[in-house]
Amino acid sequence: MKGQSDTKPESFLKSRGKTQVLYNIISKVVTDEHGTRTIWEYDYVEIDGTVTKTKVIEAMQKADADVEDDTSEVVPEYIAAQHSDAKSELALSDIAQKTYMQADAYINANVTDLASARTFLKKLTRVVLAILKRSE
Repeated sequence: MKGQSDTKPESFLKSRGKTQVLYNIISKVVTDEHGTRTIWEYDYVEIDGTVTKTKVIEAMQKADADVEDDTSEVVPEYIAAQHSDAKSELALSDIAQKTYMQADAYINANVTDLASARTFLKKLTRVVLAILKRSE
């Protein structure tokens, strides 16, 4: 979740019986109808009970997963297609089958300009995403 404060916030706040853990705290100078002032914007997660590292990490991961850029992402068919794509990308990727030396040779031979670097990075990103989604 996102928050904003007119004063520098603490890292932990108690609210409604939960502990809010604030992170990504940044200060900004804004000018509005109240004049020029400094505000702090931050992300936060709410933790029930005792705050532990594991609970905070899990809450942050869940918050990241809940961020929706597109409403189509919540349609079950779309989610299933994404999952299938990720599995296929991992299974079909020739990168996953290479040794470190073969990967170096492949990059030296095939990544020769900005366009080929972009293509390779897109492919690599899809493989990494597939690995991450597979481990969820």
